[in-house]
Amino acid sequence: MFSTNYVVKADAENVNATENISQNTVTTQDVQNTADQEGTVQNQVTDETDNADVTTNQTQDAQETSTQQVQSDQKVDGVYTVGNKGTVLYTGDGQRVMNRMLGPNSGWYTNALRTFADGSSYYHVSTTEYANSADGTFQSYVQPEQGTATVVYKSGSSVHSFSGYGNNAVYNGNDLPTGSNWKINNHALINGKDWYQIGSNTWLPQDYVVVNNGQYKDSAWITNVPLIAQRPELPNGCEITAVTMMLQYAGANVDKMTLAREMPRSSDPNYGYIGQPWDSTGITIFPSALMGLVEKYAGTAKDLTGQNFDAIKYQINLGHPVVTWNTLYGFPYHALTVTGYDKNFVYYNDCWTDQTLQMGIDQFIQNWNTQHRRAISY
Repeated sequence: MFSTNYVVKADAENVNATENISQNTVTTQDVQNTADQEGTVQNQVTDETDNADVTTNQTQDAQETSTQQVQSDQKVDGVYTVGNKGTVLYTGDGQRVMNRMLGPNSGWYTNALRTFADGSSYYHVSTTEYANSADGTFQSYVQPEQGTATVVYKSGSSVHSFSGYGNNAVYNGNDLPTGSNWKINNHALINGKDWYQIGSNTWLPQDYVVVNNGQYKDSAWITNVPLIAQRPELPNGCEITAVTMMLQYAGANVDKMTLAREMPRSSDPNYGYIGQPWDSTGITIFPSALMGLVEKYAGTAKDLTGQNFDAIKYQINLGHPVVTWNTLYGFPYHALTVTGYDKNFVYYNDCWTDQTLQMGIDQFIQNWNTQHRRAISY
């Protein structure tokens, strides 16, 4: 009935698919828990006869050896986490699997909860195996969320909405225009990507939205964003240098000069750079003209122009730097790469001074307002 044949590891924020269950379930060997360099606990392999207390909290009744009548199967989508004493496994008809169990405190992807006629229930943790719900806890991927999802893609464009989320997302034929706002009901974090439910079964991924009036950390920083000076090569190229810092952090193997040559040119900064950034003819370029370049190198692009400070908080909480347009150092236009904030300050890389600096949050917002709150991210 169910085709899932993989398992997952739980952490504080998300669960990602890992190894086949045959590598993670307990067999009749005596192997201790270990931890890898990232602190991921590997599932314990324990001899049942050497660890009798593992099953003291298990239900040891006739269901272990006799076939149970299935009463219902409930679809779920989340993580079953084993208690601190481990748990044995059962087949789909309620018979105990005699030589396998799940290690203590290990997390497993589950897509169904099976209930038998006697009222006992079991989470589906592999293709043919189940774990007693009484021996662990379940957390759904889908969690309540408040806020408004605003589409921040290219002006005049639309983005897809989906039925379902994550690997189960299917384009439902509906496109949502840039600038539209949608009330969020629920949220799911799947494989490192946020999904937002905006209808009965309508979902949007994080790729082309920001969340306003949401829940953000009081303080958040992104470390190791490259600090790149615009001078001497680009005396009027602050915008593209700031974007280079953002894109390099996103993983793009590209330098400021390549991007400076590649960015579009126009007499209108909404469509391209005015002049040349390497000489005195250079003036500026606005976020809308850089969307294609950012999308090419980062995979996604967001024009945050006109959004409030929540949009910057949201992007920083995602771990994505934001390039903002400001008025500094006597220049009519200057761009900063924002890397963090707290209750008092905004933190940024400044390509003009080649320094990591901070500005009072109210001062920053007032300064940003002079540039009509222009900003870009991914």
